[in-house]
Amino acid sequence: MKWVEFQLCRRSLSFHSTLLTTTLFFTTTVSICEPDEGRTDEPEPTRPPGPRTDSPTPDPGTGGETPPTDDPTSSPTKSPTNDPTDAPTSSPTKSPTSSPTVPSTSSPTTICEQSFTNLGEGFSEATGNPHFEGCYPGITGLNANNLPGRDDSVAVFAGGNFMGVDAAEVEGKVVVLGSLTVESAGPGNFVSVGAGSHVIPNSGGDCIIVGGDLKAEKNIQVFNQSPNMKCDIVYKGSAVDSDRWKTNGEVRHDPNYDLREYETMKFVLGRKSMFWKTLPSTGTVDEKWSTTTFKCSDNDDIQVFNIYPSDFNVFDKATSYQFQKNCEGKTILINVHGSGNIGIKAAAMYDFDGRMGYAPGQFSTCFTESILWNFPDADTVDIGNGDTSEFHGSLLVTGNLILSTSGHSGRTMVLGDIIHDSPSGSEFHSYQFAPPFALPDPENLCDIPTFAPTTTAPTKAPTNAPTMDPNGCKALPQEVLTPLGKWATNDRECKKCENGHKWWPCDAGLCGGGGCKGGHFGGSDPTPAPTNAGNGNSNLPNGCKAIPQKDLPNGKWATNDNECKKCENGYKWWPCNKELCHGKGCKGKHFD
Repeated sequence: MKWVEFQLCRRSLSFHSTLLTTTLFFTTTVSICEPDEGRTDEPEPTRPPGPRTDSPTPDPGTGGETPPTDDPTSSPTKSPTNDPTDAPTSSPTKSPTSSPTVPSTSSPTTICEQSFTNLGEGFSEATGNPHFEGCYPGITGLNANNLPGRDDSVAVFAGGNFMGVDAAEVEGKVVVLGSLTVESAGPGNFVSVGAGSHVIPNSGGDCIIVGGDLKAEKNIQVFNQSPNMKCDIVYKGSAVDSDRWKTNGEVRHDPNYDLREYETMKFVLGRKSMFWKTLPSTGTVDEKWSTTTFKCSDNDDIQVFNIYPSDFNVFDKATSYQFQKNCEGKTILINVHGSGNIGIKAAAMYDFDGRMGYAPGQFSTCFTESILWNFPDADTVDIGNGDTSEFHGSLLVTGNLILSTSGHSGRTMVLGDIIHDSPSGSEFHSYQFAPPFALPDPENLCDIPTFAPTTTAPTKAPTNAPTMDPNGCKALPQEVLTPLGKWATNDRECKKCENGHKWWPCDAGLCGGGGCKGGHFGGSDPTPAPTNAGNGNSNLPNGCKAIPQKDLPNGKWATNDNECKKCENGYKWWPCNKELCHGKGCKGKHFD
């Protein structure tokens, strides 16, 4: 394990640039400082059809792309030396130690050599050479010969697994630390899509990166609508039907692929989420006559809204969301507090000028890129929750995400699993998070270890792991995982393994304890519960209730009783069509 000293430019809460120097068991000093930088009641329009070409079209254009400048930055980063000088730094720490706690190495690795502004470099604003500058265009159909611009940043990030159950498209670069599975009704287009912003990666790189297994039950088009659109799919685990991923590049198995950047960012994003939830509110949110209004203060560049479980009527009763006029030109941080399962209705969303929708001239894309929804403590977040309008703003979810609405515009940063499951042709649309004012960061943001990459495929947890709970399944401590080149998870994630969960983190050697079940812990995978209990069983509950997580087959996530109550009226869609509910009152063909 290697620890570093670094100098880092940050913005304080008043957003004046301040140079901080932090000492953390130092072996090397790295400087990374850089200069600062009328509502309508009409229904939301139908998304334009997304054309898919079976034969690639020649020579796509690159209109709108901005070439890189030739001038160097005013404050270039200097490379660290292996043998630092004895001269004092210009900003010495108050109490330097005479020797580092951890022995130094000749080639230290650091995690603070990149910018972590907002969601972090390569995760927040557009990057690449070239990359798009300005606000992204509205959603239109694809013209592969005239793409508006490029963006190599991660658009969709899953710290666990990505499960495409019932959906249409996923736009932009995708990184999944666990396994990527697309079922027979799952999304058919990745990276480039039929309907989107079409600000997508440059050709030639890795556009889908998977730390676990790659599975497909259907043919999937990947960035292939022109001969010049080319990217690779890389995975570390095993593959099922890898030839069903149709790309002009390669589908490549690399068990030694270096995921340190993404594992580090998972840690960093978690720390940011926990810090941002502590920021005091500047604005207010209220619901009146089924309209939820976000009211911004006049003098704060960064608007913070804290919504607690006692206030969830602003979601549950909403048929529309409205941002006030004075929210324009400000950074919008919405902290949704609470644990367990949280449902956010994807009601019609109106910007500061009363515009709704996703097409050019509708909901402001600049405003979309200014909004961040932060869910710091939820186990599972359902964006949609019965409604199907476009949901605007980037998402930071420390648990799991279900996208059940028709579309989402923004970055998608999820530290757990992503379940893409909606009967309404659901789509992830690529939009950067580039707010007008950067969010503040915790002082200990980079106070985390780094270590060398693993040179072999991931292994199971060591047999000499510390004594764990004999009854439960808990996260292994970081000191056990560091020699393996792995990041620790938490007890909440490992609790899944008590039910024989087959995927991350249960398949990654991150958990231990007598309650861990399944083949990854030396046992056999449990037999799944029946997927349809039927109404003739006298043991079924009255009404229509959610099946408990422990009784669901692997790969399915429990919903709640409020959602299953819809099925009492013969509701045809999720969750009634997904074998997540049971009871004597459940009605419809899915319960016959």
